Amino acid sequence: MKPARIAPRVQLFVCTNARAADDPLQSACGSHGASVFAALRAEASRLGVVGAVWITRTACLGHCPREGCSVAVYPRGGQWTDVREEDAPRLLREAIASNTAAR
Repeated sequence: MKPARIAPRVQLFVCTNARAADDPLQSACGSHGASVFAALRAEASRLGVVGAVWITRTACLGHCPREGCSVAVYPRGGQWTDVREEDAPRLLREAIASNTAAR
């Protein structure tokens, strides 16, 4: 095992976990996660921060919102829930700003 040569300043994990229709948690991540993921990627590209901010699809993050999806941020920590596509620009700016402030 060897250390990675590159590392992001910020990494956002977007839940795209789709649950079965009879699952009692009834998470909305499966129906909203893909569009939030795409919106965050587009915003990172628009801002020119693709190399510094990684957007990653993931399965369950432990919070199952009824609306939107869950997004976790690394290395600062923390999560957002009920995230929708239109939240992507603000969420990305907040993640970058909070990571910069923590340095």
